[in-house]
Amino acid sequence: MKNALLAFPLCSALFLAACGDGRLVGNIGLADPLRGPARAAPFEYGQTEKLAGRPAAAAEAAAQIEAFANAAETDPLWTHPRNATLLPQLQIARREFRQALGVPSATPPAVAVNAFAQASAALAQADTRGAELALAPVGGGATLARLSNLPRLPRVEEAAQAVAIESNRNHHGRG
Repeated sequence: MKNALLAFPLCSALFLAACGDGRLVGNIGLADPLRGPARAAPFEYGQTEKLAGRPAAAAEAAAQIEAFANAAETDPLWTHPRNATLLPQLQIARREFRQALGVPSATPPAVAVNAFAQASAALAQADTRGAELALAPVGGGATLARLSNLPRLPRVEEAAQAVAIESNRNHHGRG
């Protein structure tokens, strides 16, 4: 999942919609940088209470939920899922995650994705101050403290399962 987060700065201008050239390698579409993270979602944060005490992993999970929800709203690769409940599930999961972390509901998805991705990277380097600075747009130190003590988030768990299932379906020849 960390490799997918590294792609965010490269793709943020088009917000993941146009990454890659659309070729297929095996069954994975290069135009869909969320396919791999989606397949790993249930294992990476399918049980959010297991992220307690692991703020870097919790920040990474928050970034992914934000990215999945935004993709389901805006990315042509994700706006027409076979599961009609995927978008509302992701929107509810995003809201649940934001409430647990104290993130204002009006925060733009790109701001939240970047803040959580940068915080995760800083925490992986044991840079707590850098993580606090990265999280400033979404709550700073208070959000960092909440990332360290993440409770069970059942809607996030359900959405993690849903994106994994959706990513394994064949979409109009896209793997």
